Amino acid sequence: MIFVILALLLFASWYVPFRIASALGKKRYWPFSVLMALAVLGYLAVIMTGFYVNPSPVVSYLFVGLGLLFLFSSYLFTLTLLAHLLSLPLKKFPRKKVAWGTIAVAFLLVGWAYLQALSFTVTETTIEVKNLKAPVTLIHLPDLHLGPSRDIRYLTEVLAVVEEYRPDFVVYNGDLVDGNSALRAEVFDLFKAVGVPQYFTTGNHEYYVNVDAVVGFAQDAGVIPLRSERVEAFNLNLVGLEYMNADRNASSGHTVNDLYMDEELPKIALNPNLPTLLIHHSPVGIQYAVQAKVDVYLAGHTHGGQVFPGTALIKERFPYVKGRYGIDGLTLLVSQGAGTFGPKARLGTRNEIQVVRLTPAPSA
Repeated sequence: MIFVILALLLFASWYVPFRIASALGKKRYWPFSVLMALAVLGYLAVIMTGFYVNPSPVVSYLFVGLGLLFLFSSYLFTLTLLAHLLSLPLKKFPRKKVAWGTIAVAFLLVGWAYLQALSFTVTETTIEVKNLKAPVTLIHLPDLHLGPSRDIRYLTEVLAVVEEYRPDFVVYNGDLVDGNSALRAEVFDLFKAVGVPQYFTTGNHEYYVNVDAVVGFAQDAGVIPLRSERVEAFNLNLVGLEYMNADRNASSGHTVNDLYMDEELPKIALNPNLPTLLIHHSPVGIQYAVQAKVDVYLAGHTHGGQVFPGTALIKERFPYVKGRYGIDGLTLLVSQGAGTFGPKARLGTRNEIQVVRLTPAPSA
């Protein structure tokens, strides 16, 4: 598969400059072709080698810049190909105008996507829970992705929302960190000012950085890690799982350990008199959560696809992409994520802070 993707990217690096240069009446297109190839291949290299976790500010700028160039190149390729196909049945076609138009549209799409990624939306959800003794409000924050794309300023803005809503507790549900630049005391000191209990589960990106280091920083800041364990709090079985695949048959491009939900979840003893809130980074293993009689399952990881056309393609990988689902008595709530990974861009999705209100279900 990777070779198919590389071949497609190399083809695009030739095709786009050639078509646009031809439409504009230019003969030299290879400098643009070389730059485009360097941008897309360089970005993939930064991602695949894990170079982006380097704490250097230069790496951060490179990561963000190459990500936006990659997105621009992808949209430009799609638009150029579409324009080419539309031109085939027509005798007259405004080639120059279309060429400049495709460049302008690709630029506007990336610009808008970047601006969307700088802010967030707050969504509020109320879930009725059987056997819950009193209402509980929490804020669900998976996928903050503090690192090369997200810094102290963004975290400060997010935590200001926590201060505004004053929930009973906060959950950082995996991918809190995706770069060593975030593993600094001044970053995690911000969590010390949060005046409510805070819990943290691991995501795949903590493993790509240094999972033990991230957990250590979180603990020092007063954030409680839940690594496949239960705490009894707020009249709930509060269960946080380490990042893991659903079972040994599940295929995943993000396997980071030898843990599986079907094996680990039954090991956690639950208080049968309390409802269960399950917190796991990825919305997988729903059948095992149902078997464990979980009432509410909080997840993230998908980013909702983050940018179009990923918003459509993500559905091929995850049946539960974003929002609320009812499954055999279990309520699954999948966040779009509070931050971004890869291109610092959102198109068709938003950075999301979820305010979740659990209320006692009416007696039958």
